[in-house]
Amino acid sequence: MNDTAPRIGKIILRDFRFFPGNETYTFDLGDDGKNLLLFGENGCGKSSLFHALRLLLRESAPGQEFAAYRNVFNPGEEGTIAVELTAGMPQDFKWEHGEPHPMTSGDIAFLELARRITFLDYKALLRTNLVHEDADCVNLFSLLVETLLRDAEWPNGRTVLRHWDAVQHFEVPEPPPEPDEDEEEFPSAAEHINAAAQRFMVQLDEFLNVSAGGDRGLVARANELLAKLTSDLEVQTEVSTLQVKVVSEDAGVHPHTFDGAEVRLKAVYAGHSIDHPALFLNEARLTAIALALYLAAAEATTPRTGGLQMPRLLVLDDVTIGLDSVNRLPVLRMLNEEFSDWQVLLMTFDRVWFDLAREYTENTGRWRYLTLRELPALRGQPGRPVVEPCADLLNRAEAHLHAGDLMAAAVYIRAAFETRVKNVCRDHGIQVAYKPDPRDIRIDQLWAAIVERQKTREETGDIGFINPCLMNDVEAVRSVVLNRLSHSGTPLLTSNEVKMALDTVRRLQHHRFKKSSRPAA
Repeated sequence: MNDTAPRIGKIILRDFRFFPGNETYTFDLGDDGKNLLLFGENGCGKSSLFHALRLLLRESAPGQEFAAYRNVFNPGEEGTIAVELTAGMPQDFKWEHGEPHPMTSGDIAFLELARRITFLDYKALLRTNLVHEDADCVNLFSLLVETLLRDAEWPNGRTVLRHWDAVQHFEVPEPPPEPDEDEEEFPSAAEHINAAAQRFMVQLDEFLNVSAGGDRGLVARANELLAKLTSDLEVQTEVSTLQVKVVSEDAGVHPHTFDGAEVRLKAVYAGHSIDHPALFLNEARLTAIALALYLAAAEATTPRTGGLQMPRLLVLDDVTIGLDSVNRLPVLRMLNEEFSDWQVLLMTFDRVWFDLAREYTENTGRWRYLTLRELPALRGQPGRPVVEPCADLLNRAEAHLHAGDLMAAAVYIRAAFETRVKNVCRDHGIQVAYKPDPRDIRIDQLWAAIVERQKTREETGDIGFINPCLMNDVEAVRSVVLNRLSHSGTPLLTSNEVKMALDTVRRLQHHRFKKSSRPAA
């Protein structure tokens, strides 16, 4: 993390969509502007936060005034969306009820920040696959020109979207008043427009497949990212030649339409060419392709430096929804390795994934963990959101232990134990008997599978999977503190038993389970 570069330290909401106007909600990312991992069940305000940031940090003022987004049940007098920056940046950027959007002020600092933000949710990913199932191909032209590459600058300094807009509204030059007989015939309006269109498509093809430095383009970078998400898969693009039809050749701007504006997405999987990936590849691989393309485009269109140092930010809302747990960890690994100088806001409604992501990232010291939950409705009013730090389960257990509430402490210890055991089994491929509903798989079965893995290693002379002393300590506290039935009825727990269980599960959380020393068969 670059200590000198500013980052977002706080996000503040008041009277915006699900967030009512009688309270100020602050998402505190710390003095150094950490990444954010946010858990919130559906209906708790997670999408409102995503939309608030996207409305505030944009390069054009929204079509609606702030009042259109206010909470309809509890509106206040001072609706606000604001971000505060770190690293000695005293100013914040905000949009308030009754005030114009900050983009209208012409503030260069705000523009520099807005240019460096990339927003991505699961609905956006569908534009690379699902919506193309009934078409002849996966055509990325509109997605690239209008969204992914709209702000990418070509050598002439013009952005892709502005260049395309100029082609669509091409002004045909006037012919010379008295052409010489020896000169070639002056091109028609259609020929002028066709030439401009073809120049655009050539430049787009070069941007995708050959970078400005001549070595690689966006597709090559997407394939580098894709290799970190899934194996034996790469993408290709095929840029078409536009056919232009001029509707009228009256003087001035000539109305025209384009046929065949295509950038076909193709794939190569396990050495086989796939002309229509949306019809063949599974959801996990299609999601991986979409993520790779979007993130490669974010790099290509987001300035690294400028007149002012501003953070580069990725705001990701449930982008792993199409991936199972095995394929989600590579996303975190890629973000950690390839986007370490970006600030990442990662939101999810999946508690299991949240716990897994938290465990994976905790040792980096670069993340802040927050939860959104909804307080129950009162007197006909809807519920309201609550932003809370995601306290470690064992820290909560320890607080209850000190307060003398042994039963509550035991519940939190058991929850931490279950989370750790599930993640160990998932990460190390430990299988248990199949159950149609995963909730029917008891924690006893998972722990027994870990013990069996240890015994198998010992019998074959391989290195141990878990420290034997730790395994024995878990067994000693499992039947009393870590047993679900011990938390109901009359509490028979002692403080020493609970403390021993707390210490044991804490050791289990930090224990490194050993991989086999034998080569895979």
